[in-house]
Amino acid sequence: MLQETISHYRIIKQIGVGGMGEVYLAEDKNLGRRVALKILSSGFTGDDGQLRRFEQEAYAASALNHPNIITIYEVGIDQTTHFIATEFVEGETLRQHLSRSKPSLKELLDIAIQIASALAASHEAGIVHRDIKPENIMLRRDGYIKVLDFGIAKLTEHFNEKRSAQAENTGEATLAVVNTDSNVVLGSPSYMSPEQARGVNIDARTDIFSLGVILYEMATGKRPFEGETSFDVIAAILNQEPVPLTKISEELPEAINRIVMKMLKKDRNERYQSAQELINELRSLEYRVKHRYELGHAAGSDSYTTREMVSKPVITVKETAQDSFAMGATTGSISQQILVKVKENKIVTAALALLVIGAIVALWVFPRKTAVLNERDTVLLADFTNTTRDAVFDGTLRQALAVQLEQSPFLSIFSDERIRETLRYMNRSPDERLTVPVAREICQRQGLKALLTGSISSLGSHYVISLEALNAQTGDAIARQQVEAESKERVLTALGNAASNLREKLGESLRTINRYDAPIEQATTSSLEALKAFSLGSEQQTRGRYLEAIPFYKRAVELDPNFAMAHARLAVAYDNSRQSELAAASATKAFEMKDRVSEREKLFISWRYYSLTTRELDKIIEVLELWRQTYPRAAEPPNTLAFYYAQMGQFERAIEEAQAAIQLNPTRAQPYSNLAIALMCLNRFDEANATYEQALAQGLDSVGYHWGLYLIGFTHNDAQAMQKEIDFLTGKPNEYEAVDWQAKSKTFSGQLEKARALSNHAIDLAKQRGLNEVASQFAISATLREAVTGSCQQTATGVASAMALAKTNAAIIEGALALAMCGEATQSLNLINEQVKRYPKDTLLNAVWLPTVKAIVELRRNNFTGAVELLETARRYEKGYAAAYWPLYVRGLAYLGARDGTRAETEFRKILDSPGVNVNSGLYSLAYLQVARAIALSNDKAQSRKAYEDFFAIWKDADANLPILQQARREFEKFK
Repeated sequence: MLQETISHYRIIKQIGVGGMGEVYLAEDKNLGRRVALKILSSGFTGDDGQLRRFEQEAYAASALNHPNIITIYEVGIDQTTHFIATEFVEGETLRQHLSRSKPSLKELLDIAIQIASALAASHEAGIVHRDIKPENIMLRRDGYIKVLDFGIAKLTEHFNEKRSAQAENTGEATLAVVNTDSNVVLGSPSYMSPEQARGVNIDARTDIFSLGVILYEMATGKRPFEGETSFDVIAAILNQEPVPLTKISEELPEAINRIVMKMLKKDRNERYQSAQELINELRSLEYRVKHRYELGHAAGSDSYTTREMVSKPVITVKETAQDSFAMGATTGSISQQILVKVKENKIVTAALALLVIGAIVALWVFPRKTAVLNERDTVLLADFTNTTRDAVFDGTLRQALAVQLEQSPFLSIFSDERIRETLRYMNRSPDERLTVPVAREICQRQGLKALLTGSISSLGSHYVISLEALNAQTGDAIARQQVEAESKERVLTALGNAASNLREKLGESLRTINRYDAPIEQATTSSLEALKAFSLGSEQQTRGRYLEAIPFYKRAVELDPNFAMAHARLAVAYDNSRQSELAAASATKAFEMKDRVSEREKLFISWRYYSLTTRELDKIIEVLELWRQTYPRAAEPPNTLAFYYAQMGQFERAIEEAQAAIQLNPTRAQPYSNLAIALMCLNRFDEANATYEQALAQGLDSVGYHWGLYLIGFTHNDAQAMQKEIDFLTGKPNEYEAVDWQAKSKTFSGQLEKARALSNHAIDLAKQRGLNEVASQFAISATLREAVTGSCQQTATGVASAMALAKTNAAIIEGALALAMCGEATQSLNLINEQVKRYPKDTLLNAVWLPTVKAIVELRRNNFTGAVELLETARRYEKGYAAAYWPLYVRGLAYLGARDGTRAETEFRKILDSPGVNVNSGLYSLAYLQVARAIALSNDKAQSRKAYEDFFAIWKDADANLPILQQARREFEKFK
C-alpha cells in the first residue's frame, strides 16, 4: 500500500494507473493546492542516465506557459520513490467525452484548435509530445482543453529504445516497441505516426499525425487504422490509406476531410509542416461553420447543409485558389447567389463558371493595395452623428462599434480614459463631445494615424449607417463602409457587418477577422435600450464614479437579462465600491453567458469570475496570460498581473508587469498605483513617491494615489504630508477611506481609544452612503485590532454586529481571526469553515486564512508544533501584501510558545524587514515586542532590553490600560 505522504504531498486517492505507474490526487501541504501526483514505476527509474534525460525534458516542459498545456510543478524523489507533481485538472478525458457523445463539427474544431495551440507552443520550445491520444487530453468544465504529459513520453521513448536494442539480436525489435504485456509502449499504436512505427527519428510533424488520428475518430466515430492486434494496426499505419471521412459520413464537409487527410499523410513532408499552419486552416473552417446560417440566408435559402455551406466551392481551380475563394465568400453573399442561380439554370453554368474563374484570377494576379493601417497604429473613435432624432442612438452606436472593433487583435482603440486625459491637457472638458475636429486634434496631439467616425440617418422605415476612417493629419477619407438596416431592430446587426468589412479595408487579415468577429448583437445585446443604459454606465465608470455607474448597469440587465458584459461591468462597479457579495453574484451571471460574447469579452468575464467568485489565483493568472498572448497590445493583462503578483509576494514580477502596462497605456491611472505598491513592498519608498508624483503631474488621479502618499508620509513621520492626503478626501463621497487610514495609524502606535472613535466615524459615513459592506469591513477590522492587543471584552459582540451589517469574505476572515485570538475556538472555526464551504476553491482562503485561524486555535491549546505544521501551506503567499503579515506573526508566536527564541526572532524579523508590505499595521509595531521576547529566551539581557525600549518608543502614546502593554512592562521590569 502506498504511503500516506510523498515528500510534502498528502495522498488523497488513486485516480489512474498506466504503464508508467500510478496517478494519485494529492494535496501539496506547502501550498495548499490539489495536484496530480504521478508515481513512476521502477521500470522507468532503474537507469540513472535515462532518468536524468527524462528530468531534463520534464523541466523543459515545466517551463511551458500556455493555457492548453498542463503545468508541471515538480519532478522529485522521496527516498526511492520518483514522482512528478502536476496541475490537477477537474473534468474528463477526451476518451470519456467521446464515449458519451459524438461532438458537433463546431465542438470538434474548437477542441482541435486548442490542442494544436498547445502543440504549437511546445514545438516552439523544441519539445515534441510523442504520445498525443484521447487519454492525454482533458476537457475542463469551463471548456478549456488541457494536454497532459508533455515531456513524460520522452521517458517512455528511452525505455523502449533500450528494450529495442536488447531485442535487436533476437529479431524482436518490433515486439519491444509494441508489446502491450509489458505495459510500456512508445505511444499508443493506434495513434502512432509512420515514423514512430518504423522507429526512426521523429519531429513535430509526428504530433500532427497523431492529432489527425484523433480528429478522424472524433468526426467519424472510427479510427483510421484498425486491426485485431497491435501488429495489424502498425501494418495498417505503414501500408494502408484511411477511408475518406466523407465516405463514412456524408454530412461532413469536404474541408474537414481535406484537412484531416493531409494530417494523415504517410510522408511527413506532405503533412502540415507546423502546428501553426494547421491552426490557420482550422480557424478558417471554424469561421465558415460559424457563419453558415448567415450565409444560407444571404443566398436566399435555408436548405444548405453544413457540408454545402463550407465545402463546395462554386468551381474548383486548384486547392490554394479554392481555399482563398471559399474564405472570401464568407464576407458576402455573391458566391452563394451564383451557386443558387447555377442550380436553377444549368444553361448559364458555363458562362457563370467563366466569370467566377475570371474573378479568382483577378484576385490572384493583381496585387492588393497596401494596407491602410498596420499593427502599430492606434485608432480613435469619434462620436456618431445622429440625424434620426431618436436619442436611443446617442452614445449607443459608438459603444457598440467599440466592442466590435476591440475584439480585433489588429486594431488598437484609443481608450476613453486616454481621451478624457488628453481633453484635460487641451483645457477642454473631459466630457466634451468628440466631433471630428476635436477628435482630429486629439489624434494630432497623441500622434495617432487615423480616426473613425460614423453617422446614422433614417430613410423612411429604414436606417442608413455610414462608417468612415479619416487620416488624422489631412482629414482625407482612407476607408468607407455604408450599410442599410431594414428596421430599427436591425441597426446593430447592420453596424456589426459594416465594422467587419471596414476592418478588412483598414488592412486587417481575413484570418484574424474570421477568428475574432462575434456578431455585434451577440457580443453586446440586441436591445438598443439596454445598450444605451450600458453606455451611460460605462461613461460613469470611466470617470471613476462606480456608485453612479451601478444604476445604469442594473437597468441594462433588467432590459436584457442575457447581456453578459453588462453583468460583468456591474460586477466591477460593485467590487470597486467594496460590495463584494454583489460583485460575485454579477460575475457568476456573466460567466454563465460567456459563450455569447467576443473572445476579448470572454477573457474579461473569465478573469472577473475567477477573481470575484471562485478566487482561484492560478486560474486568474492563466486567463490573464492567455489574454496577453491573444491581445499583446492590451494594457489590462499586465496591469492586473502586477496586482496579483504583489498580492502573492512576487514584487519584482509585479514591477515588471506594471511597467509594461504603463508603456502600453501611459495615461491610465491604475498601473501607476500597482507599480508604486510593488515598490513600497520592497521598501523603495522614494521610487514609489516619484511614481505617484509622475502620474499626478500627467493629470491622472485616484484614491489609491492619495492612500499611497499617505502611507509614504507615515513611514517618513511626515504629519504634513499625511494631512494633505486626508484633506483631499474630506468632504468627498468616499471620505470614509481617509478616516479609516487614520484609525489604522492610531492602532499602530497603540492608541486604541482614538482608533475606535475614528472607526466609528468611518462606519457612520459608510452607512450614510448605504454601503453596509464597507461599514461591516471597518467594524470587523476595529474588532480585530483590539483582539490582537488582548482587549477581548467586546470581541464576540463586535463580530456579531459587523456580520449583521454584511457577511463579506474579508469580514468573515477577520472575524474568525479575532475570535481565535480571544479564545473563542468553536465560533472561530465555525465561521471560517462556513466560508470555505461557500468558496471551496478560494486560493488565499484555503492556503492562508484557514490554516492561520486553525494555527491560532492550536496556540491557545499549547499545541505549538501543530500550529507550525498548519502554517506550511501559507509559505507561498505569506510575504505578499494580501497575507498582511499574519502567517509570519502567528508562526513566530508558535515558536515563542515552544521557547525556540531563534526561530521566533527569525519570523518576526521578516516582518520588521518589510515595513512597506503593510505600512501602518498594528502587527508591525507588535513585532518589535515579540522580537524582544524572543531575544529574552536566549538570556541576552542587553539586546532584549534594547528591543523592549524600541517597542515602547513606538507605543509612547499608547493607551495605558492595554493588556499587552501592561504585560510588556512587567516583563521589562525584570531587566532593570
